[in-house]
Amino acid sequence: MAFALQLQESIRDRETQARSEVQSGDGLGLILNRYLLTVEAESDSFILTSILLVDGPNLRHGAAPSLPEAYTSLIDGMEYGDNRGSCGTAAFRARPVYVTDIATDPLWAEFKELALPHGLRACWSTPIFDDDRKVIGTFAIYHLAPGAPTQEEIDQIQTITDSVARAIMWSKSKQDLVREETPQKPPLKLV
Repeated sequence: MAFALQLQESIRDRETQARSEVQSGDGLGLILNRYLLTVEAESDSFILTSILLVDGPNLRHGAAPSLPEAYTSLIDGMEYGDNRGSCGTAAFRARPVYVTDIATDPLWAEFKELALPHGLRACWSTPIFDDDRKVIGTFAIYHLAPGAPTQEEIDQIQTITDSVARAIMWSKSKQDLVREETPQKPPLKLV
C-alpha cells in the first residue's frame, strides 16, 4: 500500500509540474517522458513504460524513456486493431489489455518477434481517452518476466492514465491556442 500512496503523490506532483511545463512551452514528448520516468522510479518492481499516441489509424511514439530504441522504432507507426499486440488491441477495443506472456498470447502472434529479442515478456496496456471518451493513445507497462497485474496495480495504472490524458489534452489545447493566436499571412497576389 505504501507504493500506491507514494505513486499517487508523485503523480499529483508531476501533474502540477506538467501543467506549468505545457504553459512554458515544453514539448509533449518531454513532458510524457518525465511522467514515465516518475512512474518507473516509484514502481516497487522493474518496469519499462511507454505512451503511444493515436495518429489516424496508427499509433505513433509518444514517450518510452527506458525501452530499447530499436524496439520503439519498430512499433512506431503501426496500425492499431484487434490482435495487434497489447497497445494496438487496447486502442482498438477502447479497454485495457493485460497480456501476461507475450511469447504465448495470441494478441502478440504477429509481433512477439519484435518484443522477445529485447527481453520483453509481459505488456499491460490501457487506452488513454480525451474528454469525449475518444481514444487518443495508450499507456503501457512492460515486464521482463511473464505476469499479471494485481488489483492495486490496475488501480494505479488508471490513475496514471487519467493524469497523462490531462497532460496530453493541455498540450493539445495550448497548440490549438497558439495556432489561433498566430496571425495568418495573406496569400501572395501575383500582379
